[in-house]
Amino acid sequence: MTRPFSRRIAPMLAIPAILAFFPIHAADEPSMATTHAVCRRASAPPVLDGKLDDPCWKDAAAIDKFASFWSRTPRRGTRAYLTWDDEALYWAGTMTDAEVRGFGERRNDHLWEGDVFELFLKPSANRPEYFEFQGNPRGLVFEMAFAERGKGPKDYHDGPALGTAIAVSVDGTLDHPGDTDRSWTIEGRIPWSAFTLAGGRPKPGDVWKFAICRYDYGAEGTEPVLMSSAPLTERSFHQHEDYGSLTFEGPVAAAR
Repeated sequence: MTRPFSRRIAPMLAIPAILAFFPIHAADEPSMATTHAVCRRASAPPVLDGKLDDPCWKDAAAIDKFASFWSRTPRRGTRAYLTWDDEALYWAGTMTDAEVRGFGERRNDHLWEGDVFELFLKPSANRPEYFEFQGNPRGLVFEMAFAERGKGPKDYHDGPALGTAIAVSVDGTLDHPGDTDRSWTIEGRIPWSAFTLAGGRPKPGDVWKFAICRYDYGAEGTEPVLMSSAPLTERSFHQHEDYGSLTFEGPVAAAR
């Protein structure tokens, strides 16, 4: 495991162990997770402006089950959406957030040191390649193609540009501690060329593994709240064995 990758996981390990004792009945765990989702075909691509008012988002299936599964704690206030066409995968999320904080100045900085919305995709369960995409309230992008887990570059800035674009809208005041914010919204585009390492664009009916994750920072000096759509058994967003499945629907299925 490279040094930056190890440092990437370190903030997760700092979560107080007491969280493991939050009571939640085992029968409730499936309702906390998104073990399967559909990615519907977009009739038209969204306009990236941070406003989820495009028809494709109205047609997309909402992903709204999130939790810190390693501590058996459900997390509310996040809704995510995925849609696709021949050119790209589109991703979006809206998140309640009382203190919107960002980190970083350029592409592939350590965005997880502030609020961040993350998408992990693994095109094949039988192959090691997987992909990580992030966007934060400052409008910065992190994008990385991993040949296998733990094999990222020593410096993430050396990772090749994959073409990810995002737009962000903040309902509140970014990086202004002490007041009360309300939410932030992200909208993004990932060209299929970003997935060349694993074969590129999927076909209708293909199933990929995925997880949508989030760091939510509060007041200065407090630990961030981490959450995932997938029932991760480890405090690591890279635990792709636990990811949910994402089925790419074709035009006919999307028109239901």
